[in-house]
Amino acid sequence: MNLFHLRYFVELAHTRHYTKAAEHLCIAQPSLSHAINQLEKELGVQLFERIGRNTRLTCFGEEFLSCAENVLRTLDSGVEALQRSARGAGTIRLGFLRVLGVQWLPSLAKEFSKAYPGADIRFTFHTGVTSELLKGLKARHFDLIFSSYPAEDQDLRCEPVASQQLVLIVSGKHPLAKYREIDLAETLKYPYIYFAQGSGVRYDVDRLFEKIGQKPEIAYETEEDQVIAGLTAQNFGISIVPEMDLLEHLDIKKIKIKNSTARRSIYMVSNNQIYTPPAVENFRKFILEELPGSSRIP
Repeated sequence: MNLFHLRYFVELAHTRHYTKAAEHLCIAQPSLSHAINQLEKELGVQLFERIGRNTRLTCFGEEFLSCAENVLRTLDSGVEALQRSARGAGTIRLGFLRVLGVQWLPSLAKEFSKAYPGADIRFTFHTGVTSELLKGLKARHFDLIFSSYPAEDQDLRCEPVASQQLVLIVSGKHPLAKYREIDLAETLKYPYIYFAQGSGVRYDVDRLFEKIGQKPEIAYETEEDQVIAGLTAQNFGISIVPEMDLLEHLDIKKIKIKNSTARRSIYMVSNNQIYTPPAVENFRKFILEELPGSSRIP
């Protein structure tokens, strides 16, 4: 069924005059008459009847009018929604490491909303460890994720956007608490609280020990930076974590690792195999423009 014929039918049903309806539709009257005849032939019933110079709906026309109006209303609503999306409106689904949700990412989302005041942008926020976030991205649960070192995957676009310095932390009562800087090899006689497999920062910490050709004794493993800091403050072990504000509020001593500039990099990751909506692409570009280098995460 021709969509234009439906629009012609609805216009004629409301104006009840072929000449006026044709003028409103910006078409010739014979074209309108032909379209209505074609529609009636397709439906197998007469939709209009003449009354002098005017026309009115038959009972079949009355019945079909509400159906045609509903179809056009639904279609127009869908077109309008897609056009809004094309102009940058829509929902941006973000997945990220928990530490990024305290200040860093919310502030960027707020600044982006200010930059697009009339775009009707909404966000959804979800936290998790890197492995979970990557699975969610591939399952199309997220549009963008912000995570630690991502798995090597040609389908993913990984762009570094921020970093955190890695530091050794110990309880304020620990024997190493007297040091301001220490060689990593000197810490190996103490048990470590370590990042679990699946946590992206584990890769960065492992590389530190690979450089000295030794491995630490792992007493406990967990996935969250904050949990590791809390266990360290209670002297369950020592640990290497990204520098974060939480450390200032615990009974913890931060110690610089000698000859190391190791940092945990944060990547913005998207799936190259999935179409990127304009709102998401605008946010991705905004992040890259707002953070041209590698920003520090509070």
